[in-house]
Order: sequence, then structure tokens, then C-alpha cells
Amino acid sequence: MSRTLAQIRAANALADSKIQGMGHGQKGGDALSGFSMLIKTNGLLAAAAFSVEAKAQGALKHEGHNLIVQAIARHLASEGVQICEAEGATDLVEELANGDVNTLTRATAEAIAYLNYLKRFVA
Repeated sequence: MSRTLAQIRAANALADSKIQGMGHGQKGGDALSGFSMLIKTNGLLAAAAFSVEAKAQGALKHEGHNLIVQAIARHLASEGVQICEAEGATDLVEELANGDVNTLTRATAEAIAYLNYLKRFVA
């Protein structure tokens, strides 16, 4: 069965929108609504690196952002998209940091397109 990228984005975003804590920011805030802008201003690699930042005790500083990047990684690795192979946030940072500029550019554009669906389903 053949599907369009829009169908794949929507299906993946709908599934990811059901993950507990998806898009929740610190202190009850919203991490999802501004995440596309974070990518646009700083780049996907920097946004993903931000999401894996840990506190001194080893716990994630930005759990909601990390869930978003995990969802992006799954989407980028999913059948029909297959821009990256990483399926986790840290692996995505590593893959994008060591990859070529074309992969990073494609991954960035696709991540923003995917987030347009995810933020509507989570809202």
C-alpha cells in the first residue's frame, strides 16, 4: 500500500500524540507549540541536543522536549520517510552530527512538517 508523506506524518503524529507527557514543558508549560520555532532559529541538531541535556543527577532537564525529539526520530526512521535510522533522541543527535548536510537539511524540513501535525493532535 502506497501512502503520501502527509498520510505518514498524520498517522505517526496521531500515534505519538497519545504518549503520556507528550509536549509538556517545565512547570506545566507547553514544550510543543514553540518547538518548530526552536528548530527554525537554532537548527534541528541544536534543538535535539537541547532535548538530551541532563541535570547533574543524570535526569533529563527537558523531558517534554526529549519526548518530542524521540517522536521526530521515530518519524524520520519510519517506513516511507527513511531519512534517518536513529529511533531515539541521543542517537538522532549522533547521526545528524556525523551525517552530511543533505541529510540534516531533509531531516529539518521533515521534522517541521511532522510537528505541524503533532502539535494539532496534542493541543
